[in-house]
Amino acid sequence: MSRVDANITLGELVNEKPASGSLLERLRLDYCCGGAQTLAEACARRGLDQHTVCAVLEALEEAPAQPPELEELDWRRVSLAELCDHIVERHHEGLRRELPRIEELLRTVVRVHGRGHAGLHDLQRTFVGMSEELLPHLELEERVFFPAARKLEVDGAVVDEPLLQKHEHDHEHVGDSLTALRELTSDYRVDRALCGTHRALLDALRSLEQDLHQHIHEENNVLLPRVRALNAAASSPTKERRR
Repeated sequence: MSRVDANITLGELVNEKPASGSLLERLRLDYCCGGAQTLAEACARRGLDQHTVCAVLEALEEAPAQPPELEELDWRRVSLAELCDHIVERHHEGLRRELPRIEELLRTVVRVHGRGHAGLHDLQRTFVGMSEELLPHLELEERVFFPAARKLEVDGAVVDEPLLQKHEHDHEHVGDSLTALRELTSDYRVDRALCGTHRALLDALRSLEQDLHQHIHEENNVLLPRVRALNAAASSPTKERRR
């Protein structure tokens, strides 16, 4: 059993041990937008004992292995084209299905229960605002960023740094919205659901949060660092020629 170093960043931890993501979710340790913080720093912010968390993470390795067909690929080892295709097929397409479904659930819950529960209106506004930011972001990735990443990998055409920074900024906005949604739903507690539709809404929002955390992790902690590394490699010969 390998030991877990508390100085590892959360992004690196999930890259090295994908199964750790579910534990970090439960502990509310942000490994997507906050993937650059170390495990020790994240535990300190949450008031958790880092040694206990490391011990639990180490114990995960003793759990029965997943069947091969269920094991997550190491996305650091595939081509950028494969990684971009995976993000579109697994995350983007899922979002385009789920966002309208959740919005419809919200409309129903607000219509039925909104008069006596003002917080539902805040929940609806927060979700709709996040959805309205997310959908254009997906389009920008598919039309501009992902083609640029593929071109960089094939012929070394550098991707503009402002485009990468915009994506990180957009991800931070989504992370803030997810935090607000969780607070507005009291951590998606289904025991406080007002009806069956409200329970379905809470379950859907929890699943959406988990998928977005994984989605943003794959971009912030795998795709963007790889693009920046290839950018640097592609720029080096140019710098040498100018000297």
